[in-house]
Amino acid sequence: MSRAITVRVDENVKKHAEETLEEIGLNMTTYIISSLKALVREQKVPFELTTKQQANVEYLAKLDESIAQAERGEVVMYTKEQMRAMEKSL
Repeated sequence: MSRAITVRVDENVKKHAEETLEEIGLNMTTYIISSLKALVREQKVPFELTTKQQANVEYLAKLDESIAQAERGEVVMYTKEQMRAMEKSL
């Protein structure tokens, strides 16, 4: 037997989530059901949760690593997607 779940979410978050899921080839219902099944199967939240402070610490550590590589003359390159992912974690 299936039960409905109603969730209120910010309109902008919903819009961007739907756009992202569409690019992946999923719809919101499939994503939510998959996430809930993963929660039950793994007995934990199926993604990493961090505070903004922790995300900032990780970002700064990566920045320090990049500076050290540059000082050693090594080339450090990130894709736009990698940079956007780092920005989102702040």
